[in-house]
Amino acid sequence: MPSKSSESRARANARNEILTMLKDDHKRVKKAFRDFEKLDAERDQDKCRQLVEHTCGELEVHTALEEELFYPAVRDCIKQQDLIDEAEVEHMSAKTLIAQLKNMEPDDPKYAATFTVLGEYVKHHIKEEENEMFPLLTRARLDWDKLCDQINDRRDVLMEEHLPQEGGGAQGEPDKEARPSA
Repeated sequence: MPSKSSESRARANARNEILTMLKDDHKRVKKAFRDFEKLDAERDQDKCRQLVEHTCGELEVHTALEEELFYPAVRDCIKQQDLIDEAEVEHMSAKTLIAQLKNMEPDDPKYAATFTVLGEYVKHHIKEEENEMFPLLTRARLDWDKLCDQINDRRDVLMEEHLPQEGGGAQGEPDKEARPSA
């Protein structure tokens, strides 16, 4: 029978794996928004489109994981339910902008502005998650191992759905090896 300290370490490891995976997602999309700012939206339309499409795919994977698995699992573990409610509303706003971007072309005068606003929303969301929500989870009692397995399994499916052409190496598109392995 495993000791309480080894069970506690295992839970902490699974929790840390989940939070690290979510933070790594955050880092990648923040970098993509910074990379977009460096592009000339009029002259680099193909690069803009690739970066926008890839970033939107990454955001779709991330938001689905949080909405389907992470938020429901942690909702009862924290007293500040408003943090989860706000995060879900922020996801709705991001999804609306992503849908708009999918129906736009890079030569649309509002294309760059829409992606920039998406970036502002996402950066605000990231700040709240990492500075307010995640710290509350250090002592959360839930089956972190099970949640970690569920997230990893679902992530594989979502990656195939939203980012099937991995390995292109284009700007903003990581090589297959750079795909998150969390």
